Amino acid sequence: MNKRILIVDDEPQITRVLRRSLTTHGYDVHVAMDGESALQTFGDWSVDLVITDLSMPNMNGLKLCKALRAISAVPIIVLSVRGEERTKVEALDAGADDYVTKPFGMDELLARIRATLRRAPETDSDSATTVLEAGDFHIDLETRSITVQEREVPQNPGLAIASIPKSSRQLVVSSSLLSL
Repeated sequence: MNKRILIVDDEPQITRVLRRSLTTHGYDVHVAMDGESALQTFGDWSVDLVITDLSMPNMNGLKLCKALRAISAVPIIVLSVRGEERTKVEALDAGADDYVTKPFGMDELLARIRATLRRAPETDSDSATTVLEAGDFHIDLETRSITVQEREVPQNPGLAIASIPKSSRQLVVSSSLLSL
């Protein structure tokens, strides 16, 4: 199976060159034009590596690195025209695994991609996300457990019955209980 790379950059000429080169070298590539789109794609498409620019609309690359690090250990390579040491350190501290300054050589970038993927823990690109999180609310789809503020919510028929409004005088269909 080909490794999947998500490219996040708002410059169409950069994404076009990267997509063509990476596809030619056997990678599956998806492109997002900003950080928000990247997070949506990340949730919908299993990703083995993210390559992101820093300067983008809506959500910049630093915020994207932090957001991805909060939910995943996916390798991240920053690809940016900003070459100041302070900027590189900020990106690496935000969760990036590597930093490449534009303009760049494609052979060097490909070597860095291979090295980063070699160091990354093995993952199954076809496996779906098994833990969903929203604030203090966590659902583990694999173990079928729910936790709120680090306390496990009991899963039993009484919980479903208790969720029916007491003031309801309507017939409750069993299929509606299953959806609770």
